[in-house]
Amino acid sequence: MSKKIVAVRAAVIVALVLALVLALPACTEEKEEIKIGGIFCMTGALADMGDLISKAARLAVEEINDEGGVLGADLYLKIEDSATSDTTAFEAYKKLVEVDGVQVIVGPMISGAVMSSGAYAKEMKVPMVSPSATSPLITSQTWTEWVLRTCTDDHFQGTVLADIIVDEGYDAAAILVQDNPYGIGLELVVTEILDDEGVDIVETIRYDELKLDYLTELNAIKDAGPDVIVQVGYHTDSAVVYDQAADLGLDTIPWLVAEGVYGLQAASYPAAAEFMAEADLLGCTLIPEAAAAEYSSFVTAFEARWGEPPSVYCDTVYDAVKLIAQAIEDIGVYDGSKIKDKLYRLGDDYSGTSGTITWDENGDRLGATYGVWDYVETAPGVYEYQILYNVEF
Repeated sequence: MSKKIVAVRAAVIVALVLALVLALPACTEEKEEIKIGGIFCMTGALADMGDLISKAARLAVEEINDEGGVLGADLYLKIEDSATSDTTAFEAYKKLVEVDGVQVIVGPMISGAVMSSGAYAKEMKVPMVSPSATSPLITSQTWTEWVLRTCTDDHFQGTVLADIIVDEGYDAAAILVQDNPYGIGLELVVTEILDDEGVDIVETIRYDELKLDYLTELNAIKDAGPDVIVQVGYHTDSAVVYDQAADLGLDTIPWLVAEGVYGLQAASYPAAAEFMAEADLLGCTLIPEAAAAEYSSFVTAFEARWGEPPSVYCDTVYDAVKLIAQAIEDIGVYDGSKIKDKLYRLGDDYSGTSGTITWDENGDRLGATYGVWDYVETAPGVYEYQILYNVEF
């Protein structure tokens, strides 16, 4: 073989290698991402609820990216676990802002976590959209404009619970709530209405949701002799409350409970499930508007993706993600202050999966539909939540 041919072949090989090397970045380059934060209760007292809420948020992100993403980039949801803890949620907020560089956050889920993070959100100009922080105490904070809620605050839920007491003709109520913004917020609403209606509140107790032993509190309620008990809690603490209440014979007194209990799983809390089904217990929860046709499509998509039905606040977190994505797309930049301002403009008769969303100047959602539910044993050891009727505001 001549030196000329060898040289030509060598030149061809070099050219091919160079072409391949130059082509590699184009082949391996990943699509740009716009990162938003998510703070959910993946562990702790609301882990079951947090799991479903995170799945709804992820479903929304997947749908957005399937439709082209945001500003030509994929939307990426960076999820942090709040562990159903106010302190942990605040640390997660700081990490998402200072380490991950997010400009907007979905969550936190619980009211205390929003209260612990609100001032920081204002300082850093990184807004949050909470799907489930319902305390009315949030509204009066100096930073409240940085918190938008796709759920409604508990003025509505408290009114539903108090109206049941009045309509049923109960004369003496005991109130047992978590000692945190969620429990206290509902307590204040219910108490104000019952006082105005002349219902005697024979006992009010705020309890530590982490103590998980409530015999002292329940004995005090038993001694007070109420004819109805209002209870506000999460899954883990409520399960203990119900188990111990049954031991004290308090299953013969009607109970009214808030939506923090909704979704409690019989497999995880069999004794609590039995109490809820056998006692005269009714609950209240935010539900989609009857006219929200989008909700049925959402349920179908959720079940197809995750193999189980959504629960409370899955629709509101789905709406939160969709609203955030739309805000970023509309303003054309990724900036927390501008995202916040655009969210307020979008939240004016916005047609969402959970119904029509309109925010006031404090980021509070106007109008709501609540379902009053019963917990029914449909077969031995099999339970389900059944909505008895709706209350619209």
